[in-house]
Amino acid sequence: MTLSVINRLTWRAGPGDEALAEDLLACLRDEPFAGRVVAVDLEMLGTEQEGDLGMSTGGYVDLRTGDVHDDSSTDPMMVGEDAAIDVEEPGRWLRFDRTGPRDGWRDMADFAARQHDPALRERMQTAIEGKVAFHRFRDLVHQESLAEQWYAFSTDRQLGRAREFLAGEGIRVR
Repeated sequence: MTLSVINRLTWRAGPGDEALAEDLLACLRDEPFAGRVVAVDLEMLGTEQEGDLGMSTGGYVDLRTGDVHDDSSTDPMMVGEDAAIDVEEPGRWLRFDRTGPRDGWRDMADFAARQHDPALRERMQTAIEGKVAFHRFRDLVHQESLAEQWYAFSTDRQLGRAREFLAGEGIRVR
């Protein structure tokens, strides 16, 4: 079964799929992962990476604990002197930048392109044009009873991008 999943990940070739396939194969072979292993919450990292650029430019992953911190966590004026984290310790902190909405928009476009019904596909593609695209798209997937599929697709892509970012930095998630 694991080999089937590895093959599907390889064939699909989405964000983070290559790293996940390599990690699964290492587990199957009882080999160590190719990189430093850290218990990072991929969901939290993905959410922070794709968060509002107006709120923050990014944050840090604590490579000792796996905790994900927004930029504001380093500012004593924002969180208080005792709560502020010091990210100057060498080798402990991994900086990440926020990407903004571009990846989320690309996910909507890819999800729309996967729709078999040409009329639905066209409505989805129209929905993601211009301002408030995310709102229109969300409303449409709910109207069409595709919300569960959309959220699974979107979450999978976001987790994959977080995994891909970490793998590019030599970090593997346990």
